[in-house]
Amino acid sequence: MHTVELQGEGSGVKRTVLPSGIRVITETMPTLASETVGIWVDSGSRDETDRTAGSTHFLEHMLFKGTRTRTARQIAETFDRTGGESNAATAKEYTCYYSRCLVDDLPVVTQLLWDMVLDSLIDPAEFERERGVIIEELAMDADDPTDVLYESFDSFVFGDHPLGRPIGATKEQIAALPHEVLLEHHAANYIGPRLVFAAAGGQSHEAVVEQVLAATAHLPVPQAPGHTTEQPTAEAPAGSRPLAGSRPGRPERTAPGFRSGTLLVDKETEQQGIILGVPGLPEAHPDRFTFSVMYSLLGGGMSSRLFQSVREEHGLAYSVHCFASRYQDAGQFGIYAGCSPAQAQAVVDLCAAEFARLATQTPAEDEVAAVIAQASGSTMLGLESSAARMNRLARLEMSGQPFESPMDALARVRAVTPEMVRDLAARLHAQDAALVTVGPAKSLHLPD
Repeated sequence: MHTVELQGEGSGVKRTVLPSGIRVITETMPTLASETVGIWVDSGSRDETDRTAGSTHFLEHMLFKGTRTRTARQIAETFDRTGGESNAATAKEYTCYYSRCLVDDLPVVTQLLWDMVLDSLIDPAEFERERGVIIEELAMDADDPTDVLYESFDSFVFGDHPLGRPIGATKEQIAALPHEVLLEHHAANYIGPRLVFAAAGGQSHEAVVEQVLAATAHLPVPQAPGHTTEQPTAEAPAGSRPLAGSRPGRPERTAPGFRSGTLLVDKETEQQGIILGVPGLPEAHPDRFTFSVMYSLLGGGMSSRLFQSVREEHGLAYSVHCFASRYQDAGQFGIYAGCSPAQAQAVVDLCAAEFARLATQTPAEDEVAAVIAQASGSTMLGLESSAARMNRLARLEMSGQPFESPMDALARVRAVTPEMVRDLAARLHAQDAALVTVGPAKSLHLPD
């Protein structure tokens, strides 16, 4: 085993790579009596094929349905007895199983999470029952116009690329998914080198490592060269890792293109949902700190330009804001608004005008300073949560980003200048845009 203190002596952030290839990364918060932990799997819906579409999300459901030593009811009762919370999430690039509990209950919760992840039965009868549950879940999502809008946007701009596929796949794909696909998916992806155990809270790193070792002692040691069990070299800082896409043991990911143009999805709704978007920044892009300031200034809150213009000044929409999706090798940046169909084109034009203004006119010093102050405050308040810190550790580890202390990250944000914001907005705005809408309006178009 090899342990590295990632953010300097005394930072409380450590990573240990176990002989199995599992990476254990923790942040000790000594004043807390609780711990938030998660098992992160380096596999998401973008790693699926047409044959296996939906298997990542389906498997997430199945791991709560019983193991070799626990029934589904016993799993639920054990989580309930800890008095905390537990759940799972499937995304396009990862899957996570997590729980928050008292430090005293951490050994039980750690053992339970690993039992689910490594030793689930994935029973054929349970599989057939859960197939119906997932189809109902997809039907519920199809009734939500906002879900339809965002999935339509992904499908339109990414086309046939796996990032364009809904995370849960389609009802037809789930209805046809064979049981053996889940078994194959589990065997190929739920292996040591593709698993990260992240924890933040009152327990020490050494105690967490001991608990993970005890729960995963039966895993084999990887034999293939080049896994993340390798020691850092003299040229590579101790806190650095290979980029996510270069890790062996995972199918190679290919970057998507971005289709511009207009897609109108006809749906009988009271409001017209609108997304105006362009290619954004990948997860680890060097301009990510400037991007956070630009995002907040344009559409990150009630004082943002979009909110003040579209809602407060013109009264055209109740909800208007920016959104961003960031992946290993691609990203999206866009503006969302919901408004009456009759006002939809005016809202599109106004949103586009605000984006263009930011791209061509340097914002005032005091406006940028106010955004940075707000971002600094919200960042520090958010990091008082052990769940936020656990998520931050895991995302940095899985994306291959260098570890920085929260204060170092804030310093990077505070170094952003108005000129940097304008220049990034100009680069994003210069790209061809996509307009996707859901609702009854039939003649919307991109601004000239």
